[in-house]
Amino acid sequence: MRKIVRQQNYLKELIESQGNQFLTKTALKCLIRSVLEPLLDTPEDGVVLQRIENKEGLQGLLKRLEFSEIESVDYSDKSGNLVEKVWANTEFICVMTHRFVAILIWDFNTNDNSHVRYYSLYNSKLQNEPLDIIQRNSKVDITGYKEKYTPDRRDNILLNSSVRKLLENLEESASDAVLGYAEKSAETLIDSDYVQKKARVIAHEIKNQLSICDLYSEIIRKHTEKETIDKESILSSLKVINKSLKMANNSLLSLKVKDNSDLKPILLDEIIENTLELSKVYTEGKNISFEIENTPNINVMADSEKLTAVLINLVKNAVEAFNTTEIVKNYPENGKYIKIKAEKEDDFAVIMVSNNAPGIQEPEKIFNEGFTTKSTGSGLGLWICKKFIEEQLGQLELSRSSEDYTEFTIRLGLVD
Repeated sequence: MRKIVRQQNYLKELIESQGNQFLTKTALKCLIRSVLEPLLDTPEDGVVLQRIENKEGLQGLLKRLEFSEIESVDYSDKSGNLVEKVWANTEFICVMTHRFVAILIWDFNTNDNSHVRYYSLYNSKLQNEPLDIIQRNSKVDITGYKEKYTPDRRDNILLNSSVRKLLENLEESASDAVLGYAEKSAETLIDSDYVQKKARVIAHEIKNQLSICDLYSEIIRKHTEKETIDKESILSSLKVINKSLKMANNSLLSLKVKDNSDLKPILLDEIIENTLELSKVYTEGKNISFEIENTPNINVMADSEKLTAVLINLVKNAVEAFNTTEIVKNYPENGKYIKIKAEKEDDFAVIMVSNNAPGIQEPEKIFNEGFTTKSTGSGLGLWICKKFIEEQLGQLELSRSSEDYTEFTIRLGLVD
C-alpha cells in the first residue's frame, strides 16, 4: 500500500524564522498595494502568485489584477491549484518581474484580531526558499517563472531589514500618536478647529517627507538596474530616506501634544546642510543648480525639524515654479538656480531662499490658508511655513517677486 506523506505548512515556519514580526491588518493592505500596484500601473512581463482568502479592502486591487494581462496564479482553497489545503490561515503574494521580485507571507493565527505575523523578501537570493515551498504544494509548475524572473538576486540584507524597520517604526509611531491623542482628547477635542488644522498640517508635512522617500527610492532603483552598482550612492540615498522618515515619524508623534515646538540653540550650518541633503532630489534631472552662500557659525533659537521643513517647502515650491514649458524655453541649459543664503543682520539671523523663476501671482494672498495657484495644490504649504516660523518667534515674508526673481526671507533671533 502506498504511504501518503502529508504536506506541512512550511510558510508558517518562514514567518517564525524572521522573528514573528507583527503588522496591523491595515498596514498589511498598504504593503500588499505597494508591492502589486506598481506592476498594475505600469504593466510589464511578470507573474503574480497569490493566496488571499481575506479580500476585505483589496477587492478592487484584485479585480484589476484579474482583468489585466499579467499572468496570475491563484492558490486560494477554492482554486483547485493546491495539492493539499495545508496552508490554512497563512496567505501570501509574490510579484515577479525581470527587474523586481517581492514576496510577502502573513498569518492570521495571532491572539490579536487586528494584527498579523508577516515575512518579507525583496530582490533577495533567498527568494527560492519560499518559492520552493509554494512549488511543493502547487499543481501548477512554477519552475519556469523561477528561472525566467531572476533580477539581480544579491542577498539584500540591508534592503529587507530597512523595509521591515520602516514598517515597525511607522506602526509604533502611529500607535503612540493615537494613544497620546486619546489622552489629550479632553483638552483638544473641544477645539474642533484646532484639531482639523493640526491634522492638515501633519498630513501635509508627512506627504512632503514621503515624496522625498519616493524620489530617492526611484534613484536607488535606477542604480540597481546598472551593471556596476554604485553602493555609495545607494547608501547615501538610504541615509536621506531614514532622515526623512524620522521627520515623518516625529510629525505623527506631535499629535500627542498641543504645543510641540522644541526651541533650542542650533547651528544654521547644520540646518542648511540637512535641507540640501533632503531636498536636492527635487532638482534631479531638471538642470537646476543649487547654490549655498552661508556665513558660518550662526547660532539661532529654533526648532530644528520645523525650520528644516520650512526650507524644504520653499525649495520644493521653487522647483515647481520652473515646471512649465514657457520657462524651459526661456532658460538656457543650466541657467536655472535656487539659492539659500544665511547672514547676520543686527540681532537677527537672516535666511534668504531665492530663485530665478517667474514671480508669484497675487503675492498678497500667498500666506492665506487654502490659497494656491497649483491645479493639485492644497494651499497649505506657505501658510504652514509662516505658522512654523512664528512658533519659533521669527518672521517669514516674501521679500521680492518680479518677472525673473523670487525671494523669501526668514528672520530668527540670534544666540550668543
